[in-house]
Amino acid sequence: MKRPNLHIFFSIFMFFSISIFAQEEEVKIEFGKKILSLEENFTIKVTIKNSEKWEVSQFPVIQGFTKGSKQVSHTQSVQNGKKIPVHTLTQSYTPTKGGSYRVPSFTLTINEKDYASEAILVAVAFPKEDIEETPPPIEEVSIEQVKSNAFLSVSTDKKQVFVGEGFRLTLTFYLAENNTANIQFTDDKDLNAQIDAIAKKYKPADCLEERIMITQINAVPTNINGKKFSGYKVFEAMFYPLNSKPLEFPTIDLKMNLVRNNNTKESINFSTKPLIINSLDLPEHPLKDKVSVGDFYLFEQIETRKIRTGKTFNYIFKIVGNGNFSTINLGNIPNDSHFDFFQPTVKESRQSGQVKGEKEFRYRIMPKDSGQQNLANYFSWVFFNTKKQEYDTLKSRLKVIVSGKTIEDEAADSEDIYAGIDKLDTTKIITNYQEIVKNLANVVIFLILIGTIFLFDFRRKKRKQ
Repeated sequence: MKRPNLHIFFSIFMFFSISIFAQEEEVKIEFGKKILSLEENFTIKVTIKNSEKWEVSQFPVIQGFTKGSKQVSHTQSVQNGKKIPVHTLTQSYTPTKGGSYRVPSFTLTINEKDYASEAILVAVAFPKEDIEETPPPIEEVSIEQVKSNAFLSVSTDKKQVFVGEGFRLTLTFYLAENNTANIQFTDDKDLNAQIDAIAKKYKPADCLEERIMITQINAVPTNINGKKFSGYKVFEAMFYPLNSKPLEFPTIDLKMNLVRNNNTKESINFSTKPLIINSLDLPEHPLKDKVSVGDFYLFEQIETRKIRTGKTFNYIFKIVGNGNFSTINLGNIPNDSHFDFFQPTVKESRQSGQVKGEKEFRYRIMPKDSGQQNLANYFSWVFFNTKKQEYDTLKSRLKVIVSGKTIEDEAADSEDIYAGIDKLDTTKIITNYQEIVKNLANVVIFLILIGTIFLFDFRRKKRKQ
């Protein structure tokens, strides 16, 4: 019996091991120049090799720098005779002033794995001054120091609203420009869970809510009491009160991560102050409980202003402005001796995150009597105008001139294919006598033909006999 050849097995094992390791992705975090002038950008570069995916979490905010654009490039390199994909993401930072800055260690989630960077020092030259190669170290900050330069705030665009009037509520985390601590949001899963809990806590019982989804948290420079901050919006929604009870928004907490010099994470909570929005009842009016509330104006469009009886035309009544468009409805417009109105097509549109929108009612109308007609007699809409703080009406300003003979209930003289369609009685069974006579004639012709063939065959057989 032969012994197994061990070196063959070893070679096969090494071959598969190399193949497996060759397939692992490679991730590298690199920094650009650490000594800069005010005109130069500091960069953080992430290189991902041997992976089709290139998902990278948000790059950190660096104090003393403004976060700029992020560039992404995709190339290929050759490794072990095979082409592998290479993805490079470069985030640029523009220095705001000269000085020495510490970039603390931070963690990036790359393709669902966490990668920590090293902590470095960056020097930015003052104008016409030399730059020291080694900036002085920066000491760790305390929780009290962190909270003195960062806070969580809830705000609204209106402090008082009418019943049915919409207001925007925003939750924002603010970080001072001179902050030296490395403060980060928690991972995506935990942050999403926190925001969902905040949304449930903020939803008033007597309000309609329209959540505005935030897909990416970006820094927005702002100035508060003469101090520069970066604002990070984490929650936003529109609310429409249904009654005049005060709307109370309680204190909520947001958990953040404070990353220390040794790359350890420490949880730190930020809290808001409670907020109350007063809701005012609408003035008395016959339509008080039915009208929409907001700031609206009318846009209308007509196919033609000169038309003949029996010939339909298109008319658009479009309401544009700020408010709850789901409550806007014109209702049914009854037919009369002058016009027939077909059911309109309704289209509502508004960009995500925007308060302003529009709702379009497109009608098809058939005139039945000649003369000049004012469309304001048919098209008007009452609402409560929050800008004027009174009831208001949007009315059509258009007039049409109709020519032709009067059309009563019959549509025989109409030139339009829609004319009289609403007058058809589908319950009556109409007898088509012309079709019946035609069918009987066909039967008689068929019988004569069969009789002729039979008679011809009978005579032929008789001759043979």
